[in-house]
Amino acid sequence: MKRFFTICFFILSSLFCTAQLNAEQKNIQQLFFSFLKFYQKNEKKFNSFELYKGKGKENGPPYKIQWKEAERYFAYLRKYVPYVGEAYIKAEREHFKNAEKNFKEYPEEEIVMGFDYDRWAGGQESISYTYKWYTSPQNKYIVTISGDKAFLKIGGELWEGATENDRAWSIVPFVKEKGKWKMADNVYPADIEEIEKIK
Repeated sequence: MKRFFTICFFILSSLFCTAQLNAEQKNIQQLFFSFLKFYQKNEKKFNSFELYKGKGKENGPPYKIQWKEAERYFAYLRKYVPYVGEAYIKAEREHFKNAEKNFKEYPEEEIVMGFDYDRWAGGQESISYTYKWYTSPQNKYIVTISGDKAFLKIGGELWEGATENDRAWSIVPFVKEKGKWKMADNVYPADIEEIEKIK
């Protein structure tokens, strides 16, 4: 019996130790939390950029990306948002190009694809809700670092009766630029298979 408890103790200890983040991993996690806080404080400014415009009646479809405004937005990110860098801007530019492609492919679509949710906090809810969601002490946080790239994986809180397989996951990619970790894209949802592929 004593041996059984000893084995259980070592198993639980190893699980606890692997669940802890080291200093660099905590720094990456905190960087995302700080970005969310910054966004919450500056939400009005983030939303002030008119990144797309409707050419139809009452600003309706077909839509187009306003690239001059996008460049203003990128300049704002470079000057005022220390949590992101050039990889983030490159990812944003790709998102806008993809949205523009969708606008051309579906010119009658009423939904402004790519802009129909809170792009920076990754949801349909307000930032005050999503901040609490992503920073909950009940979440599971995994940070994997490989060279100058890293991923913050956030497993959301489990509801009563839920199992580990029911956990909703989100990912935030990071890249090291000039010796500092920066977000390389916004948070996005991912299934467990995608999470497990990222080492």
